[in-house]
Amino acid sequence: MSQTARPTGSRAGSAARGVLGLVGGVVRLVTGLFATILVVHVVLRVLGANPDNTVSQLVAAGADGLTLGLRDLFVLGDPTVQVIVSYGLPALVWLLVGAVVVGILRLLGRPRSGLA
Repeated sequence: MSQTARPTGSRAGSAARGVLGLVGGVVRLVTGLFATILVVHVVLRVLGANPDNTVSQLVAAGADGLTLGLRDLFVLGDPTVQVIVSYGLPALVWLLVGAVVVGILRLLGRPRSGLA
């Protein structure tokens, strides 16, 4: 066998790791995008963006759909703090979920030693 030839199992494992890496990248991208939408909504609200503006409405609609049921989980007296917590907490959860899923995919994609 030449040095360039690999056993079939090695190629299949390499292909599976490539797919898992691609899926991990997509998960990281999507969860990061979701968190970004939530943070942009917080920034727009805190800075007093016009709620009748199309961009502001689009971001608000997207953010409302990404709160994972955590919006208004805590009822706070200060409206600014309320917005930060109501949308910031779900942003952190999205980032955490993305990191956990990517970590699991990396574990699944690790080459096996063959000793087990």
